[in-house]
Amino acid sequence: MGAALLVLLVAVASLTVQNGGTLPTWEQLYAWFGVSELAPQLPEQAQNAATKIHFIDVGQGDAVLIEQDGCFALIDAGDRDAEDALISYLQSVGVEKLSLLVMTHPHADHIGSMRAVIETFPVETILLPDFTKAPMPTTATFTKLLEAVRTNGIKALTARTGDVFTLGSGTLTVLGDGVNTDNLNDLSLVTMFEASGIRYFSSGDGEKAVERALLDSGANVSANLYKAAHHGSSTSNSQELLEAVHPRVVVISCGKDNSYGHPHKEALEAYEAVHANVFRTDECGTVIAYVDESGLLQIAVTNREAA
Repeated sequence: MGAALLVLLVAVASLTVQNGGTLPTWEQLYAWFGVSELAPQLPEQAQNAATKIHFIDVGQGDAVLIEQDGCFALIDAGDRDAEDALISYLQSVGVEKLSLLVMTHPHADHIGSMRAVIETFPVETILLPDFTKAPMPTTATFTKLLEAVRTNGIKALTARTGDVFTLGSGTLTVLGDGVNTDNLNDLSLVTMFEASGIRYFSSGDGEKAVERALLDSGANVSANLYKAAHHGSSTSNSQELLEAVHPRVVVISCGKDNSYGHPHKEALEAYEAVHANVFRTDECGTVIAYVDESGLLQIAVTNREAA
């Protein structure tokens, strides 16, 4: 639907010019048709930023697009209900193929739209958690996704701590590959994306057992950008981890009025204790972190009134 709207909006703009009118702005076109922006309108200096990290508003779920030097990696893909919105967003920001697709863990709010992504965009490699550490998932969403991976001939890798993947001039490093568990949240991969001006830390829905194992490993988790673990749950986001990461910006991906009460008060207090600036997709819509020309981390949001 999003792609069709874009075509319609462009057609209207073209006809307006052909008939002697002034070319309308994107904001005017969105207003005329009563639709929301697919992506935040970035400041001019950000249009050609080499590094952008898109925290896509997929409701109660996760979908984070890393854009580096025109290359793209997607970490998780939201729930199935977010399928159309996610695909439209990826198309709207210029994704033609994904160098890397990462499944942090196999819960539906992280993999629900992943099969649609695979069937829409060429994917070079999919990175998977270590399924030997927990009971193998048997949901239809999961099994159909694995079948799509096989059908499309995508290279599948099981993540191991220390693995490094190149994305343009940046790197994505696996800092942790889950713990032995009956809780699929604790299969979550812990990753650090690094490029000039940014260190982005993400741990999926990993709970305190994952955080403890990571801290005990001695890994360098310091980062200026942090995606709230488990949508801002009190089962994650320990004060000890937050002090080690010490992020300048925290982004929480959660659905408006979600039934889990995310983000929890304890997590919000932990972010406040480290003096982080907090942005929530349920309030801000899609959030984009980018590095400006001076090398500083900046933030743009869809819902400007919430910024």
